[in-house]
Amino acid sequence: DELLAKAEAAFKKSVLNEWFEKDKSFRVECKRIGEHAFGSQAVEKSLGKKIIFKVKKEVGFMLRASMESPELTIYVFINNNKAYVGVDLIGRDLSKRQYRVFSAPGMINANLAYAIIRLSNYSPRKRLVNVLCKEGVVCIEAALYASGLSINYYSKDFAFKKLKPFENKDWDEFFKKIDSKRKKLSKLNILGLDPLLRNVEAAKKNSKLAGADKIISFSKMSIEWLDTKLDKESVDIIVSRLPCPSKHTSEATMKKLYKELFYQAEFVMKKGGKLVFLTEHAWLLKKMLPPKFKLVKEDELWAGKQKYEVIIINKL
Repeated sequence: DELLAKAEAAFKKSVLNEWFEKDKSFRVECKRIGEHAFGSQAVEKSLGKKIIFKVKKEVGFMLRASMESPELTIYVFINNNKAYVGVDLIGRDLSKRQYRVFSAPGMINANLAYAIIRLSNYSPRKRLVNVLCKEGVVCIEAALYASGLSINYYSKDFAFKKLKPFENKDWDEFFKKIDSKRKKLSKLNILGLDPLLRNVEAAKKNSKLAGADKIISFSKMSIEWLDTKLDKESVDIIVSRLPCPSKHTSEATMKKLYKELFYQAEFVMKKGGKLVFLTEHAWLLKKMLPPKFKLVKEDELWAGKQKYEVIIINKL
């Protein structure tokens, strides 16, 4: 209750006529992390009422609330014992990618894909292979990062363009000027491989939506055929979101997959090359590490409440 009171008190200092307009709707959205004696809906309802009252009193008109399609969103983020209140300038979750239209079973979110690309120290001069590429998100994130192409290049429908303080700015001209400075995209040495044709097709379609289809390649191929597609010691980085033993997949099946993966990696990877694997449980991978490979780093990544393990391996 004290935290909620502080959030409401902080909002009282705001200059409301800068943001609210008579013919525009609004809502309050709350996200919480931690344990609290109140729920998110209670925060939204309480603060929403106070905003309506304050605007009526200070600005002179009655605000219209809209839960479905508001033109202005007041965002409240409560992290344990701290609360932050502000205006949602974007209007959508920036962690979500607009290009991810076509899906595949077992896919990961783009933030995790971007994270393992950065952990791999990938750069445009290196050759990167993504085995079990699923819907292509790892390859796409690598391509966008290396080329400097914004993940929102084709998604400029930001909420701030319609907000009162910014509505008179020529945003089309603003973004046109920024886009004109974009470097010409050149072909990158990024290859996504998957044994399932439907995954390869999904990856190709997603990469086209991301604007990266001309600079990366996808192909239908199982891990055991890597040495027929790739030359000896030609790959700098192999990345993958690997499955692990579970109630749906036996340990024997995973042992066979891991053994083949290391066998192929030994042939196609350069000395000093790097393998970066994301998985729910890495114990079997580490147990099966061959003599010509060295585990150099272990880390954890989280997607919501789901924990993933990241292991980074160098070829000796």
